[in-house]
Amino acid sequence: TRKIEDSKLDIDFGSQIRSYVLQPYRMIKDHRTKTEVGDVDRVIDGDLQPFIRAYLHLKRNGSASGADAAK
Repeated sequence: TRKIEDSKLDIDFGSQIRSYVLQPYRMIKDHRTKTEVGDVDRVIDGDLQPFIRAYLHLKRNGSASGADAAK
């Protein structure tokens, strides 16, 4: 447990994971994986699959896929 505690980062503005932009355009961006989704309603309704897939890709390959999930 000490190792886990030591690996925790301070919670501050720079550690945000996602941005939800609702005006003047609509987009959700995951800052860790660079994944962007334009269908905001789908994500707010609970469909996080594009972000989950991108995060798993990041963990497996060590780099962000950079894929744009808005398509």
